[in-house]
Parts: sequence; C-alpha cells; structure tokens
Amino acid sequence: MPKLPNLPRPLAANRAGCRSATLLATLCLLVGCAARPAGEGATLHRWTQLGPDGHISLRSIVDGTGDCPTAIVDGAGVPLQVRAGATASEAPRQLPDNPAFRPEFAVTACEATLPAAARQASIGNDALPMPAADPRRIVIVGDTGCRIQVPARGTADPIQNCASASDWPWPRLAAAAAATRPDLVIHLGDYHYREYCDDPARCAPLRAQGVVIGYGWAGWQADFLAPSQPLLAAAPWIVVRGNHENCDRGGEGWMRFLSPLPYQQCTNQAYRTASQSVLGDNLTADAYRIELGERLTLVVADNAAFADYLPLAPAADDLAILQRTLRALTTAPAGRPLWLLIHKPLWYDLLPAAAPPNALQSLARSGLPASLQFVFSGHEHAFATLNFAGSTGRPAQVIVGASGTQLEAFDPQSPLYEGAAPGSREQTEPDGRLHDGIAASSGIVLNRYSFLLLEHANDGWEGTLIDADGRTISRCRLDGAGRQVDCSFPARP
Repeated sequence: MPKLPNLPRPLAANRAGCRSATLLATLCLLVGCAARPAGEGATLHRWTQLGPDGHISLRSIVDGTGDCPTAIVDGAGVPLQVRAGATASEAPRQLPDNPAFRPEFAVTACEATLPAAARQASIGNDALPMPAADPRRIVIVGDTGCRIQVPARGTADPIQNCASASDWPWPRLAAAAAATRPDLVIHLGDYHYREYCDDPARCAPLRAQGVVIGYGWAGWQADFLAPSQPLLAAAPWIVVRGNHENCDRGGEGWMRFLSPLPYQQCTNQAYRTASQSVLGDNLTADAYRIELGERLTLVVADNAAFADYLPLAPAADDLAILQRTLRALTTAPAGRPLWLLIHKPLWYDLLPAAAPPNALQSLARSGLPASLQFVFSGHEHAFATLNFAGSTGRPAQVIVGASGTQLEAFDPQSPLYEGAAPGSREQTEPDGRLHDGIAASSGIVLNRYSFLLLEHANDGWEGTLIDADGRTISRCRLDGAGRQVDCSFPARP
C-alpha cells in the first residue's frame, strides 16, 4: 500500500517548536538518548491535556522527590504544583498480596491549570503544544499497552512480546501518528497493560529480554510514557480512562498522571475478587465537555468500571451513577454537533448478541441527544464501525482499539480470533447480530494495528486508518448529519 503523501502544516501558531520537540523525541525513541542529568528535579516528561471547563492542564513528571518545574506561559512564570509525590521503596511483596494497591512510584507528578486563553507555554527549552483555535487534524488511538497478565498457576491470557516492534507496535504507531502533525490527540483508554507475571516458567523469557512488568512507575514508564514521547510532544491530548486504569489495576498511575480529578489514592481493590472496582468506588469522574472551535463539542466520559457484561437488573447502581456522571452529555445545548468519547462501547461485537440491555444501553434507550453524531470507543482490540438506520435515532459507533495491545485476532477467547487464518474474522458488513435489539445497517471490522487520523474538510470530516509504517489501511467519510461513518474495506492481509 502506498505511504501517505506529505501532509499540510497545521494552523496552530506555535507548531515550529512542537515539530522540533517531536523530531527530537522520535530520534530518541529510535536511536536512544543520553539520560537527563541525575539529581533532584530532572524533568522526565512534559505534556498538555485538555480538561473540564475549558482549562488547559500542563503536566510533568520529575525524578524522585525533586521540585516541580516552572513553565513560561505567555511570557510569565507559572510554577507547576505537586500533584502526587514520590512513594518510598517497599520490600518485595509476597503473593497473594495485591500488587495494584500502593505500587512504587519513585517520581513526582506535577501540574498547572491554565485558562483557555493561554497561547504559548514552555518548560525549560521545550515548547509545549497548545490548543489550536480551530483543530482540523485529530489523531485517535486506543488500547496501546502491552498485554502481560500471567498468574502463578492456571490458564493465562496470551502473552504479548513487548520486546518485539511487530508484536507490540505502539512505539512505532506513536511515532507515525506524530508524523501526521496533528492539532489534537485523543486516547480512548487502556494505556497500561503490563500487569503481573507470577509464573517463573512462563515469565523467564520475558525477564531475560528485560521486559518491565508492574503497576508502578517502571511499568507506566515502559508501557506508556516512554514510547508515547513523540506523540505527547506533537499536540495537546484528551485522555479517556480505560478499564485497565481502574483502581484494581493501573488506577494509581492514572490518578497520578492523567486523571482530570485532583489526585486521590485508590483504595485496596483486587481484580476478579469481591473487592474489584465498580463505578461507585473507582474515583469515577463526571463527564465534561470540550468545545472544538465553533463546530463541535466533545463529551469525555469515564465508564471504565461499568459492568457492560451484566444486564441492568444486577447492575442498577451503574445506571444511577451513569445518569449522574453523564449529565454533560444529556444536558448538552441543542443544535451543536456532539461526539461522545468513552472507553467501553455502547454497542460492539464482544457482547453476546442475545444479551439483555446493560446499564449504558438502558440509559441510551431513554433518549440520547439528537445532536449526538458519533460514539468513539476502544476496549475491543480492533478497528470497527457500526451504523444504524436513521429511524432508530442511534449515533454511529466507532471503535479504535487496535493501537498496540494484542489484537482480538490473537486471543483464542475472542469471537474475532483468527488462529492460523489472518483476516478470516474481518468483516465487510455486519454479521446480522442484534445490538440491544437492533441490527446494524452497515459497518466493518478490521483486525489490524492502527490509529485513526481525522481531517476536517469543507463539508465534514474525513478519516484515514494508518498502520505503524505510516501506510493507509482504509479511508473513511464521516456524515455527521446522517450519523453514519463509511470506511473502505482494504485488501485481505
């Protein structure tokens, strides 16, 4: 497939500095860079997030217990404040202790909140990407972490080879996405997947390759922060929480580095036990709206701990919480186009076709805003679209969940498992199953590592699905008024 042509330069005024930072970060990722000088306050990472109430959040991570840096914002010094301090080293834990509770973070997380009117910012010699007044190029990624979940005994999920650039392509995808010069990056959740490896026999090959595993700083650095550097330097981010950032998994890192809420420590919640995370105890944030220029409103929601696999009856608490936390969606002003960003989809192929409606689907049944055009989600490790007939009143569902985490195609437990037949579970059209009682009218499924680039044209948005080598996989047309997304189906792999 041909590579993308040279793309036009974005309109934001401060792109030159950001392009330099992106180039440096890309070179560092590919060839390695000398470490920053040792000592207190060495800034390890810096980036920009868009948050509630139109605010811009500058984030940074400094080594150890060092002082937070001071940013220069529109010519004035703005000290970043401590968001979460470094934790002390602890003795190695013994099984069956909960490794997700109070993992070690030998770094300090810092932040400063800026008004929407801020135009330029830098930390040290590095310019930080700032919001474009009229974003026209949006990169969307989802499910990027490297999958390692190996218990001491019994069956385990398939082990993803984090040391392989082909088996775990997130570093390459992040660099390719940065090269498209986006105005905005949206991550749909599941940043951290290197959870635990407790079987010596199965884990020895990973350890021998130097693969880092764990819920603490080392795991977050290896799985997300280090490989994401080129893309963090390229544009401001909107971050969506995934279920792998629940408090019973990578939630402590989420709260320290990415959450829109002020830092709070997760309580002791253990995955797949009676204390596993639920919406009510997961430090679930209320949804918030982000206005993109004059043309579009994004609603960012946290449904990470929502029990999508349960029907409404045993999950009634979820419905009450979703009704409260999704008010930014249900009370959005009429007439302005809306896109919803959530990790777990409203409708997708991993839910049983005959399943009764879950809490989120029950909320949708009670009425979604007529201006809601698209729901963007991750969670399913594939690229997929679902369109519904206009008479249903449903928005289109777009799933971007193939940006690095092991694909559904490689998971024997997935209905999209392909085994030794690559491409065999890809779909040129829906399979006829019902999604909460209604069949999709059109849509595709692709089991290919990818990210989505959206570009605004005069009469709407166009999309390009791109692989880790920067090559086009599919081209899409988003019809907001019709609430449809039409993507071409590529040649079989």
